[in-house]
Amino acid sequence: MLQGKKKIFLIVNANAGHKKSSRVVEKVVSFLRKNGFEVDVSFTGKPGHATELASEASTGGFDLVVAMGGDGTVNEVARGLTGTLTPMGIIPVGSGNGLARDLGISTRLHKYCRTLAYGSDIRLDVCRVNDQQFFCTSGIGFNAKIAEKMGIATRRGFLKYLQLVIRESLFYKPFHIRLSIDGAAIEKSVFMVTFANTSQFGNNAYIAPAASMMDGIIDVVMVCSFNKIWLPVVAFTLFSKLIYRLPFVKCYRAKHIILESTGNPGFYYDGEPGRLNVPADIKLDNEKLIVRYPG
Repeated sequence: MLQGKKKIFLIVNANAGHKKSSRVVEKVVSFLRKNGFEVDVSFTGKPGHATELASEASTGGFDLVVAMGGDGTVNEVARGLTGTLTPMGIIPVGSGNGLARDLGISTRLHKYCRTLAYGSDIRLDVCRVNDQQFFCTSGIGFNAKIAEKMGIATRRGFLKYLQLVIRESLFYKPFHIRLSIDGAAIEKSVFMVTFANTSQFGNNAYIAPAASMMDGIIDVVMVCSFNKIWLPVVAFTLFSKLIYRLPFVKCYRAKHIILESTGNPGFYYDGEPGRLNVPADIKLDNEKLIVRYPG
C-alpha cells in the first residue's frame, strides 16, 4: 500500500533499440499515474545528459529515477545516482539489456511497470576502469571491437549484433596483454578480456556465470588465443553458461586489476566503446547503486 503520493522521474533515450518509444512512454506513465504516482518525463538530448538529469532528480525530491533505454542509458542514469539514496528503475528497451536481465527485470511492459511500482530495492556494486564507472561488464579485445562497430551502425538490435559478431570473429587477431590480478602478474595472448560485475553481456549471453553484483568482487574472464574452428563452440557455451569449461578460457576473481600493457587500446563499458589509457586501474567503487528489481 502506498503511503502518500510518490514521485517518479522517467529519463528516456528515444534512440535506444525501440521504434515505438513514445507509445511505450504513454503506457508507462498511464499505468503509474493510475497507481497513484506523480510522473515527470524528460528525453535525453546529448551524451551525458541522462547523468545530469538523474543527479538533478535525486536532489529534487523524486522517490525513483527510471532509465528507459539500453545499457548505455542505464549506465548514464546510474552514474547520476551512485552514492545517493535514490533508487534507479529500468525500462529495458535496448539491444542487450544486460543489467535488467541479470536482475530478472522483464522486457514485457506490464511486468516492468509493476516492478517500478511495487518492486524491492537492492544495493549493487559499482566498478571502475580508471575514471569510468561501469555496472555490467567492461573489457578489451573482440567485444570492444563489436561495441565500436555497433556504435556507428545505422541499425541496432540483436540480429545486427549477431551479424557483426559472425563477420568480425572470422578476421579478428589476438593480441598480447600484461596485467596484475590482486598482485599476481599474468602475460597472455588473448582474444578478449572481460571485467564482469554482472554474469552476462546481455541477451542471455553469459560471459561470467558465477558473477554477483553484491559480492564485492570483479570476475575476470580471459579468452586466450584459440583456433577459429572453436567459434561455434564458444557461441554455444556463452548461451549455456559453460564458457568457463573451455580449455583456452581462464577465470579469476579479484578486487583490483592493473592492466599494465595491451596490444589493443580499445575498450568498452556497458556496451559503449572507448579508448583506454594504459596502465589502467580496474577496481570496485567506494559507493553503491540502489536499483528497483522484481524482488
